[in-house]
Amino acid sequence: MPNYPTHSRWGRIGAVVMALAVGGGLFAAFASPVLAVAGAVGAAMTTFVGAIFPDVDHHNSIPRRKAVWALRILVWVGVVSLAILAWNPLVDAVETAVVVPGEAALAEGLDSSVDLPPGFVASVVVLLAGFVLAGLVDPVIGYVTGPHRGWTHSVPITFALTAALVGIVWVLTGPLILEDGLGFERRAAAVSVVGTFFVGILVHLGLDGEIW
Repeated sequence: MPNYPTHSRWGRIGAVVMALAVGGGLFAAFASPVLAVAGAVGAAMTTFVGAIFPDVDHHNSIPRRKAVWALRILVWVGVVSLAILAWNPLVDAVETAVVVPGEAALAEGLDSSVDLPPGFVASVVVLLAGFVLAGLVDPVIGYVTGPHRGWTHSVPITFALTAALVGIVWVLTGPLILEDGLGFERRAAAVSVVGTFFVGILVHLGLDGEIW
């Protein structure tokens, strides 16, 4: 079976081809150079990701290690962003939880509090949440992908996955989620870029002789 350098090399070739195809198609359809360039760049990146994606089910593979690190970064970004957005309610919740009467003070009918700044405790909670969730990334990937050469190497299943992603992007960019939704040309560009993920997968599976 081809190794990672082979998959990545052909992934880059596929990325160039799809960048030209998607960029050219968007320019021909909407006459927008900015949209065409953005679509071309997105298609190139998505095609390459698709070309190395199937081997994410192999624990020691380079794509798996890259995926783990990328998802861990996203987890930390998500945890920190959520903490920033909800900082005041988080601090209030921590203050309610940790500022409690001490047992000795209760016996004397006095009020006592744990001498820890709520902001400090909230920061510790955020850090612990980040470490725990980041640590779960690799086991979760292993559980979801299953054994090597399982569903990530299946043409019908990866096609269904890509179709689901296309549908999700179409909905997320529409008026049901966004107040006015993106224009049709931007939504078309977005789903075109996502669709190139499957093209990248076909590059990988073709090299592995697993299309048919």
